[in-house]
Amino acid sequence: MFKSIFSKSLFTLRWQFFGWLLAIFGIVFFTMILYPSFSQDGIEGLVNSVPPELKSLIGEISDFKTIPGYIGQQIFGPNLYIISIIMSIMIFLGISASEEADGRLQTLLSYPVSRTQIYFHKLLAASLIVALISCSVFIGIQISLLLINETADAGKIWESITGFTLINLVYGIIVFATAMLTGSKGKTILVASGYTVLSVFITSLAPAVEGLKHIEQFSLLHYYNNPQIMTNGLNGEHMLILGGVGIVLIIIGWLGFIRRDVRTN
Repeated sequence: MFKSIFSKSLFTLRWQFFGWLLAIFGIVFFTMILYPSFSQDGIEGLVNSVPPELKSLIGEISDFKTIPGYIGQQIFGPNLYIISIIMSIMIFLGISASEEADGRLQTLLSYPVSRTQIYFHKLLAASLIVALISCSVFIGIQISLLLINETADAGKIWESITGFTLINLVYGIIVFATAMLTGSKGKTILVASGYTVLSVFITSLAPAVEGLKHIEQFSLLHYYNNPQIMTNGLNGEHMLILGGVGIVLIIIGWLGFIRRDVRTN
């Protein structure tokens, strides 16, 4: 039925793709159409009432006054990336540790295909799904801008989506590499969820807590949308760091997978 592991993996992920596509698009759309309400003067009191420790989650008053600032903080900020990282974790988990846990990976290994082919076809399929869902953010923003009669720099939006896609992929690769290296769904969930929660916690509090600023550099979120891409453009150094981490993790996961014993259930 399927000509390659890549196409089979895409088919396996089809419902996750459509479900998350609608969810992410819906969040972007409804967040954007609220811009006229948030840009009113009354929002200043609400923003000023937020404790300094949580300001990074909400943003500054200026973020609500202009379309670039609003998109940068409310679309590409914590409101969306926390959800999208969970999405990426679930997609990469579903194509790796979950398949090994229920025996599908073991069945696949019984066919005349190399482990390298299995590894990279699955990786490419999950990466494509995450990238397509991330790119749907552009459509949600553009449709919303038409409805609220506003405009924004399409180039900056695409730069922001580039960073958004990369951060989602790197967190997904953490899951995939851990799963293919260990073969344990429990360990994979522990590593992925633990690191993600710590990253969000540390990055959110670092601006207000002096002692966390050095530790925060170990959070991958430190290198995403910092400074805000919609107003400052992509930070090439940060993108290289994220890309480099992803490549190193891919290699580690691959070396582990081709060497370890995959037990049958």
